[in-house]
Amino acid sequence: MASGIAIDAECKGLYDKFQTGEKVFRCIAFRVSPDMKRVIPDDEKWQIKKDTSICQREDTKNAMQLLCNQLVTGDDKSNAQPRWIIFNFEFETAIDKRSTDKSIFIKWCPETSTIKNRMVFTTSTKGLTDYLNTSATAIQADSVDEIKEVLGKLENGNIK
Repeated sequence: MASGIAIDAECKGLYDKFQTGEKVFRCIAFRVSPDMKRVIPDDEKWQIKKDTSICQREDTKNAMQLLCNQLVTGDDKSNAQPRWIIFNFEFETAIDKRSTDKSIFIKWCPETSTIKNRMVFTTSTKGLTDYLNTSATAIQADSVDEIKEVLGKLENGNIK
């Protein structure tokens, strides 16, 4: 339970598909339900699948661009919705140029969110990460520019 709100069992199922087994997703997202009583997987458009037909670093960049576009397009209500986004970033290390990957836990809470949404979101984050048992590197982002800044750091191998 997170801040008095339950975490839907579908969240764990989606995370397991992302982290283990099939690993078909590049990005998955969760949000607070409209009645503000549960954490639920976000709509299907936020669950971005890997494209195995292209280079995985190229797929990472394409998926990140799609994610950033989705965060700023659409209706105002959807854009103002806080989200927890887990993104699998594949990159080449700066020192020895080997391919590797890292999962990033993005706490997306735009300034246009209502105070109530921001409070429920903030107080539910720990419960969600504990429930998923994720060790992904966590970052807070209020704007797409902040996500792109992290993208640049990852491309250079400068994020722990």
